[in-house]
Amino acid sequence: MPLRRALVALLIEFETSLEEMENMQARSPTPLLYSVLVRRRRAAMTLRSRLSRKDRPRRRSQFSGPSGVQHLLAREAELLRLFDVALAESRVEPELAPLLRSLRAEVEQARITLRQISA
Repeated sequence: MPLRRALVALLIEFETSLEEMENMQARSPTPLLYSVLVRRRRAAMTLRSRLSRKDRPRRRSQFSGPSGVQHLLAREAELLRLFDVALAESRVEPELAPLLRSLRAEVEQARITLRQISA
């Protein structure tokens, strides 16, 4: 998978996850989820800024409705897989690799927090 397509797939999945988290936070606010949302919004903006306007997705994904913590955990697992695919690309720019690793660490932290919420 070319690097640009991998980044676009990451951004789409990132924004979908963000929408689901915002929906969940609106239904039942928690300080833990709020902290994840703040980091996720910042990470989505950072990832979006790495793509040219031409490469960015034209519209946000269609969010299907209410989802639970388990669904979000599955989405985070998919995000981790997409990060691994992007990092495995041979043409990752030297300044992009640390950014992707940092964003991947944010997703791992979000998974830990979501597990705490579900407990």
